[in-house]
Amino acid sequence: MVKKTLLMMLSSSFFLLSMVSYTVPAVAAEPDIGPVIVQHLGKLEWPQDEVTSTPYLTQLLANDINDLHGNLSCELIISTPGNYHMALKDAMFGDPDLLPEKHVGLLEQEGTPNQFKVSICWSTSPPVSIDQITAEELQFKNIKMVGRPSLVMAPGAVMNELVANGMVDADTRETFLVNQGNVILIRNDKAGVIKNVCDLDGITRVVTPNPYDEPGSFKNFSETIFNVAAQNTLGCDATKLFESIFLQDLNLIDTSSFNNPYDINGVLSVFGRGTKPQGTGAKWVASSRIMHRDIPYALCHDEADAGVIFYHQAVYLKKTLASTGCHLEIVPLGGTVENPQPLPGNRVGTLHIAKVNGTYFKKVNDARDKIYDFLTTDPNWKTILEGHGMRR
Repeated sequence: MVKKTLLMMLSSSFFLLSMVSYTVPAVAAEPDIGPVIVQHLGKLEWPQDEVTSTPYLTQLLANDINDLHGNLSCELIISTPGNYHMALKDAMFGDPDLLPEKHVGLLEQEGTPNQFKVSICWSTSPPVSIDQITAEELQFKNIKMVGRPSLVMAPGAVMNELVANGMVDADTRETFLVNQGNVILIRNDKAGVIKNVCDLDGITRVVTPNPYDEPGSFKNFSETIFNVAAQNTLGCDATKLFESIFLQDLNLIDTSSFNNPYDINGVLSVFGRGTKPQGTGAKWVASSRIMHRDIPYALCHDEADAGVIFYHQAVYLKKTLASTGCHLEIVPLGGTVENPQPLPGNRVGTLHIAKVNGTYFKKVNDARDKIYDFLTTDPNWKTILEGHGMRR
């Protein structure tokens, strides 16, 4: 383990955060990482009502709730990672394009409440279920969702911990989602320039999840970069590629403008933008908090050229953001955009579901069971997943 300094840029505040140590992803011979510049989010940060609690999902461009205050709750609370939010939305509300006349949504049928007699809330964020179950609250700036989740979804390592801690019923653990690996999502002006992981070298601005706030996602994507280069004949050395991305020298980047974040040109210069860009800008930029929001932000706002991300997220982002004027392209890491076939070293992930241990009202248990059964056995869930580039 090596001592690091992480240069943090959070909204309009910038500071140096001393990190005692950081263990890089556990891949044989993979190099260490160096300091990272965390992306700038161009928005005012207003004061918060209360002190920050854990888990905390405030993020200036996604979960910055300033004009709604207090503690809220739902009878059935679901804690889940957010990377498949588009599929979960279709499960809850239906999608006539995917499932005409078959599945009209667990929560709504033709715009009216359907089948459940309880209020239901779910969060779509980095995996926070361990902290959320323990604290029985989840903070979005001035709003706290108070209550103990009764259903949880999580990647394997987090679910293992939930089982080991006795937080969930191990007998209800099921795999309910399998993704199709990772791809490179790029700005469309880089189409034809970035063709595989070897092109993510020191001349390209790469955005990743934050290695400290989302270590699981960072490990997934950084390992994919290293291992795809190492296990396939693509024309580059995996170690040199990794180091060219993750060992940038911050002494070569003037960050004095961070002391005055309203020096817009100065801040933009760090990313190779503005009236006096510093060359091509920082080579490695990390998410401020929630990678499935921040990676596309960095690409659309010209803070980065490319980012490794889940295939299904890339498909969703390319389609969704095009209507806003942000045009992105997908570089497969095996197979094609239409038919992904992950190369050796391209990590394929799974998500697991389980019922949380605890005492809940019967109507909550009944609603939980219906959602659980749909996500683990209903063929319509399989159709929804396939429609978004995933499998069950």
